[in-house]
Amino acid sequence: MNVEEILAGLEIYDGKYKRAHIDAALKQKEEIIPHLIAILEKVRDEPQNYIEDSDYQAHIYALMLLGHWRETRAHQVIIDVVSLPEPLPHDLLEDVLTEDLPTILLRTSGGSLEKIKGLATNKNAYEFSRGAAITAITYAVIEGIITREDALSFLDGLLTKDQASEDSSFYSQLACSICDLYPEELMDKIHAAYDQGLIDKVFVGIEEFQEALKDGKEKCLADLSKQLSHHSLEDIHKSMEWWACFNHESNKPFVPKQPILEFWDKPAPKKTKKKKAFWEL
Repeated sequence: MNVEEILAGLEIYDGKYKRAHIDAALKQKEEIIPHLIAILEKVRDEPQNYIEDSDYQAHIYALMLLGHWRETRAHQVIIDVVSLPEPLPHDLLEDVLTEDLPTILLRTSGGSLEKIKGLATNKNAYEFSRGAAITAITYAVIEGIITREDALSFLDGLLTKDQASEDSSFYSQLACSICDLYPEELMDKIHAAYDQGLIDKVFVGIEEFQEALKDGKEKCLADLSKQLSHHSLEDIHKSMEWWACFNHESNKPFVPKQPILEFWDKPAPKKTKKKKAFWEL
């Protein structure tokens, strides 16, 4: 299967996971990478065309493959796509936005968090794109790219009333990430944010912070490490083939990932028919 055949096969959503095409792509990595980046550039430049074509899926495969390969040349265009105005990122990426994007952002960053931080602080970006960037920063702590203390200092700077509208889930996502990193130093700020109504108690309750404090720093970071391992993208097939949008009768037996509780399990963008999260199956 040559590159042209691989790309043609990845374009059309037909209910089947394109394992053979992914295997062929893995064998032709250097040749196909520029084509995958070009796919994302087209989506960035004309997003509405790809939203209207509900059977187009090449950009999803491109994102996952480029994240799997840690391709730094794709980092900027990925940032560009997820920085598109609301609701374009959700309409284009659906559950990938909230499940795999944090890992994709980190793996394509080359160890530099500046563009990820830029997305997190971009008040015009979609709230769940910003949330993915925040999660990527917590994952960077586990990867040793940034210290926990520096990550918390950055997140602390976002816990102000002018970062998003009061009805945005941004602050609740931010609170979850602070909790994941062990929140002891920022508890005064967390209590103040609850008092101001910035954090949705349904999304994340104060009892979750109390539980984190009880568990201790080491357990919080161990749990975060497990969360990252579930989204590692090291095995591209395991990362994708379980998706509910694929016809599992035509592929390997469906074995869902082990469910884990994280903030993406809380209220998120409305799901569409193409791909559901495993907790909705």
